[in-house]
Amino acid sequence: MSDFDQLVKASEAYTMVGIADRITCPTLVLDAENDQFFKGQPQRLLDQLTCKKELILFREEEGAGEHCHEGAVFLFHQRTFDWLDAVLAA
Repeated sequence: MSDFDQLVKASEAYTMVGIADRITCPTLVLDAENDQFFKGQPQRLLDQLTCKKELILFREEEGAGEHCHEGAVFLFHQRTFDWLDAVLAA
């Protein structure tokens, strides 16, 4: 790949379409309100999953609305580990 545009174009073929329903373990999907790279993808994945699943939306007002929840890493960790605690305790 010689530039970023080519990399983005090449990565478009890699999706969970047609295989997400094979996931059987509980799955946590995270979304950022202002994600500039993957807007809408978390919800599309959630819709395809047939396993036990949960979506956590990180909001701008929490300082976590950007891609990868930049600016709110502690909040990201807290919610992710709380989810793991609940799932693994079951």
